[in-house]
Parts: sequence; structure tokens; C-alpha cells
Amino acid sequence: KITLLLFASFIYTQVSDNSYLTTESSAMVGSNVAGFGSSNSIFNNPAGLSDVEDIQFSTGGGNLYGFSWLPSYYFSTNTPLPFLGNISFGFQQLKTKSGSATLSTEQTLSMGHGFNLQKDKNSQLSFGVVANYIQWDLGQSAGMNGDGTDGLNFGSLNTVTIDLGFIASLRHKYRCGVYIKNMNSGAIGTGMTRTVLPRRLNAGVTYLPISTLSTSISMERLLGDNDIQIKGGLQYSLNSMINLMMGVQANPNRFGIGAKFKFINQTLTYGLLTHPVLPITHQLGLGLSF
Repeated sequence: KITLLLFASFIYTQVSDNSYLTTESSAMVGSNVAGFGSSNSIFNNPAGLSDVEDIQFSTGGGNLYGFSWLPSYYFSTNTPLPFLGNISFGFQQLKTKSGSATLSTEQTLSMGHGFNLQKDKNSQLSFGVVANYIQWDLGQSAGMNGDGTDGLNFGSLNTVTIDLGFIASLRHKYRCGVYIKNMNSGAIGTGMTRTVLPRRLNAGVTYLPISTLSTSISMERLLGDNDIQIKGGLQYSLNSMINLMMGVQANPNRFGIGAKFKFINQTLTYGLLTHPVLPITHQLGLGLSF
């Protein structure tokens, strides 16, 4: 059982490459690579940080696929600086548990910078970069007694990865975004155990036919893999307090839906994401802006 849990954690739910990390990404199945930015843009396209004009804090998470032994959490903050653009910090963590024992902890600490390369009345070109420090801590083995009291300590592994992003917009209606994850081919381990972490390309467009509706379509591909995922999503402002979100994905087929509730300078977000085999993932998020 312990081997199975570790395998599921490392292969299917790496915190270093989760395009559905935040509640908004879950609800829109990761199709928001060209969407309007927030402090959470540090996780899906740092170029979106250039859209943020205030100080923001955001946090959220849930149990992946509804499993209590796979808790996942994230936190992000963003601060605009004069002449320098926006500086953002992010943290994400995923644990694999068995009862009261923690078998594995994956966590990433990120620092991002987003700014405008060009901006005028009709158009805007933004660039963003993120440096990630990734650490994977392994728990003790079961040992001879089976309870971990005399088990081996497997230690931890770590590495650094770099992400890049661009967003171009025209007349506040058309947006095109590109995001490259792990551009420097960061790897975990050494020698025969060295494993290059996933390198991912996301590219998409967002169109706003009216001020209250944005529609997005994007593609996602793991570099070195021929398979391409096609994603589509939309976000609709029902009124000044409620935003509705939904998305669909092909290869494999997944569906997301969610809502954002605004209260003055606070937000409460809910996201739901299906899986073709595993149960549904539910996430809650909280946001604060100044």
C-alpha cells in the first residue's frame, strides 16, 4: 500500500507540474494561459502578473481526487513596484499520507516577476519569469516492525527550475498567451537516478466579446511528447459579486466548473474538476486585495 501511494503521488500528482493547481485553473481546466492576471498567475503564466494593480494575497487547496491522503495547498502574493513591474511569491505543497504518517512531501517555493515590454492605448505586450525551488522529502520506510520505528530515512531531493511567459493583448478584447514550464530542464536526483522534471508548453487565446464574458481556448503539450491536450473555458460576470467559470478538455476528457464570490476586497472561490478514471477534485480558495 505504501509503495502504491508513493507511486501515485510522484507519477500522477507532482506539485512541480500541476496545471490545475488553483481553484480558477480547476474550474477552467487550465485553459486560462492568456486570461487576465492575478497573484495566482505565478502558477500558470507569470506575464499575467503585469495586469495586477494592487497588493494581492491568495490561498486555497483541497484533497486531490477527494482522497484524504493527498492534501494539496497553495499560496501566492503579489506587490506592484514603481518602474519595476510586479513581484510575486508563491508556495505549493502536496503530501502523501498513510494514517498519521507522512510518506512524501512535495513543495515548491517560487519567485516571479511580471512587467510590460510595451503598453499603449490599444495594445500591450507583457513578459514574466518565475524561479522555482522544488523539494521532495521522503518519509521513513516501515522497518522490521512495520510501524516506522526502525525504518530507514530516505532524505530529500531538490532542484531549481525556470518558467517563462508572454501575453499580447489588443484593444482589451483579444489576448494571446504562451507559457513554458521548466525551460531549463531542471532535474531531480543524480547519476542513474537523475530524472528530468516535466517540461510543458501552453499556448492559447482569450476573447472578450462583451465586457462581462471572456472565452478561452488553449493547447497543452509536454515537450518530448506528441500528445496534445485541447482546452476551452469561459468566465461570465453574473453581477458585480458573482463570476461563473467552466471549462472542458480533450485527451483525456475532463470537465470543470466553479464560481467566484466578491465581497469588497475579499473573494471566495470554488472549483470542481472531473477525471476520466479517478473521483472529482473539489477546491476552495480565498483572496484578499488592498
